[in-house]
Amino acid sequence: MNQETIKKYNLDLYDKTEISGKYDIPKIYSVEYMPDDLLGFNYVTNTTDKSIGIHFFLDDYQIERVWNRPEFYINKLKGFDCVLTPDFSLYSDMPKSMMIWNTYRSRLIGQLMQKAGIIVIPTVSWADETTFDFCFDGLPQESTLAISTIGVRRKQSDYELWQSGVDEMIERCKPRRLMIYGDEVDYQFPENIVVRYYENKNISRLKRISNGR
Repeated sequence: MNQETIKKYNLDLYDKTEISGKYDIPKIYSVEYMPDDLLGFNYVTNTTDKSIGIHFFLDDYQIERVWNRPEFYINKLKGFDCVLTPDFSLYSDMPKSMMIWNTYRSRLIGQLMQKAGIIVIPTVSWADETTFDFCFDGLPQESTLAISTIGVRRKQSDYELWQSGVDEMIERCKPRRLMIYGDEVDYQFPENIVVRYYENKNISRLKRISNGR
């Protein structure tokens, strides 16, 4: 395999001693931490406030550059309060191989950020129950995890899939703290989990514009 191919797929950054599951998903280690606020990765270069956490709950086209130039962007993320792992999309109509690939990419970037000394909060994503086969691989036990409620209230079926994923995540990972990006939903989290919601500022900004503010 030539060096161009190795760099294209970040194989030089892959550590085969730090993986889990049958798909060799990179592992992220436990951290118990929650930031006071979150800022989208797309605003990283426009802010001087490093006391804030960075999230990747964005369209994939805005976060592909992190995969394409991981070392460059990880260097820019150093110094921020903490960073969530990239939320590469898992859509139920994707081939499973693509969903495994996106899970792999999210964990690898997270692992690389941890090795760079960044406080890393793993973002957890899933599609339907078939993704439970791999979507929780590489996640730490009894740690802080991050999820999103964006779009889960559009249809009852969307909420039911979200709920089943949360149930499975809690059963498998036993998180101590849970960061939730988006609106509050009617879900009874176990009392032993510290839950904190974070505002979807893009939606809030659009609402202010529509109200003429």
